[in-house]
Amino acid sequence: MAKPIRHISMKHFQILSRRVLPGMLLLAVTLGLIWSPGTALSNGSASLLTSDFSGFKGVVVGDVCNLRSGPGTNYSASGTVLEGTWLDIMSRQNDWLKVSYKGREAWIAAWLVDIDLGSRGITAVVTRTDVNMRQGPGTDYPVVGMTQRGHTYAAEAKRNDWIRVALGGGRTAWIYEELLQLTLPTIEETVPVAEDMVVRPRGQSVTVYQRPIKGSPAMATLRTGDSAKYITSRGAWIAVQTSAGIRGWVYGPDATISAVNDPSLSFGVSETSWSLGKYSTTTVNATDVNFRAGPGTNYPVISMVQKGDTIRVLEVRDRWIRGIPPKGVVGWVAAWLTTGASAGTSPGFSIALDASSSIRTLTVQGPFQDCQIVRQADNTVMISTSEFFNTAGRLDINAYEFESVKVEGSDVTIKFSETPSYVVQEQSAGKVVLGFAPTVTAVDVKREDDGEALTVHTLGYTWPTVTRNGNSVTMFLPGASYTGQASRVRGDLVRQVDIGTTNDGVSLSLDASLSGAYLLKKNANSLEAFFVNPGLSGKVIVVDPGHGGNDPGASGPTGYQERAVNWKIALKLRDLLESAGATVILTRLGEYEDATPPEDWKPDIDEYSGDLAKRAAWSQKAHAFVSIHNDWHSNPQTAGTTSYICSTTLNTSESRRLATLIQKHLTASLGTYDRGVRNADFFVNRESHCPSVLVEVMYLSNPREENLLKQDYVLEAAAKGIFKALEAYFSAGSGAGTY
Repeated sequence: MAKPIRHISMKHFQILSRRVLPGMLLLAVTLGLIWSPGTALSNGSASLLTSDFSGFKGVVVGDVCNLRSGPGTNYSASGTVLEGTWLDIMSRQNDWLKVSYKGREAWIAAWLVDIDLGSRGITAVVTRTDVNMRQGPGTDYPVVGMTQRGHTYAAEAKRNDWIRVALGGGRTAWIYEELLQLTLPTIEETVPVAEDMVVRPRGQSVTVYQRPIKGSPAMATLRTGDSAKYITSRGAWIAVQTSAGIRGWVYGPDATISAVNDPSLSFGVSETSWSLGKYSTTTVNATDVNFRAGPGTNYPVISMVQKGDTIRVLEVRDRWIRGIPPKGVVGWVAAWLTTGASAGTSPGFSIALDASSSIRTLTVQGPFQDCQIVRQADNTVMISTSEFFNTAGRLDINAYEFESVKVEGSDVTIKFSETPSYVVQEQSAGKVVLGFAPTVTAVDVKREDDGEALTVHTLGYTWPTVTRNGNSVTMFLPGASYTGQASRVRGDLVRQVDIGTTNDGVSLSLDASLSGAYLLKKNANSLEAFFVNPGLSGKVIVVDPGHGGNDPGASGPTGYQERAVNWKIALKLRDLLESAGATVILTRLGEYEDATPPEDWKPDIDEYSGDLAKRAAWSQKAHAFVSIHNDWHSNPQTAGTTSYICSTTLNTSESRRLATLIQKHLTASLGTYDRGVRNADFFVNRESHCPSVLVEVMYLSNPREENLLKQDYVLEAAAKGIFKALEAYFSAGSGAGTY
């Protein structure tokens, strides 16, 4: 899981809270969002917006604007906001917006606020012929052009009854809203919802987020008494569709899932536990109660439960209760600190997957005397019991090697995303426990034109811990065992691979002195480490000029915009890299252009496909990804250069090595203060398929550094610093230091 971010600048807080999702080991993606149709006709493949724009953000466009206690000028003023202030929109009434600002609710005139449409990927389709496009939001502004029925534009903002659209090349125009149909991104097919499963808040409310990460835009709120239809779940997140047709994600531990046709059937989704069944429950009646790994005080504490927490009971042993609390971690609690459960208490049945350790366990309990465990050809395992469960249900997991679990009749079926490796830990009357841990079956090295591929073949899911000390790379596979024949493998670039086993897992020690860099890739039942030929020649490097389009990024004291600085540095870096024989991919094609994805990029129906995803998509074709930014801070004295990586990716070790080299060479080239390499959950880093660094060259908010960034020689120095870092990164024997 992602680590807490400390000492973060205001700009990064805004990026994380409004634009980025965050990091797990799982693919964290978002659903296409769907609204119920409004007054306009649907085009059949896109979804229309609701009229009040609840959950959107808006920016104040008046110099000094009154906030009022109600929707009209006859209401008293409750404060003021300045131009550029961002507000959270709650609802709309006629020409007034109800907003949240600094935790307080207030009203503001809609003509004083631009509602942000661009970040949602909203399009505007012209519905009439000979429609005027104007310079501003009103008929008193001059006409700048004319458009026709069926023409489609990217919608940037809404001010009262007018929509600002992008015309390309940095040009914009305003069109009267009634002449347009606003739609969310086109979806060719819909993700089916489960009509028989509903999601409710565990407490008084739960937020429906746009993407499966807390801090992404809030799309809706489910309150006590509300429910939403279950779509799927991925790791700790549940995809839902609300009664208003809004699709998004809720955090599993904050919600409950139940079956419409069988309310006694309940489900659980958390970071490390997934379950379904019919349970008896007990309630904690003390505060700060230890939740332990086993039935006794000699077992370690794995969590805490609080007074009032409801625990679903799995079993009772010696005055200890094994169960599942709201957080979802399977463990044990002292029965005398709860309302209790008798020793004979057992659920009608339960299926619980516990992934809190390197060996994952799946436990099936119920009123059966015996069972058969059948491994089937379609990558499923069926546990066929001697008794019927008298219900049916399924739960998607989409974590580790598990895709879903289903109960129907007398059978429990586990479906896998890759061929599993498991042992039967227990099989007795009323209980079956399967233990899942990866098995390394072979390790081989294959020479290719642009490098050398080391492939670790596995059964079961594995995620390595990778460290680099100089030219030695160590990959550790926790919980794994090794059944291969050779303990040493040799290649050309990877001169030696030593394979070792311990009780904790399998380690591979690699000599990478003949290759400057490597890429890690996780496939079903294999892990590939590709060691590239040394040198920049032939390398594919993504250069991502941050922001662009209608997103200017940060601005300096004189109004110098970040998107312009980033673009200029990116062009100079591109020229240097191409002169060294590298292939450079720019994620946008102009200073005022939005990000452009690869032509063959086809995100899944439930994947986030916005601006940041388009940028990260290029990483699938690259050896390295560098996102160029310039920072902002409320303190104008803050200055220096910072590089960011995401510590939860497969290529974290190489990302850190590249970031360290960028800090070294960039600060030397610019003479700036070295603020170091930091960890953050920025989307382009977290979702990158190759080593990825987001570099903040300087602080635009610092008057001195803003002025420097206006100088061409400084931009040249910035590009040369990053170039030298990439040159060093790809050189043979360049792995100095521990990463």
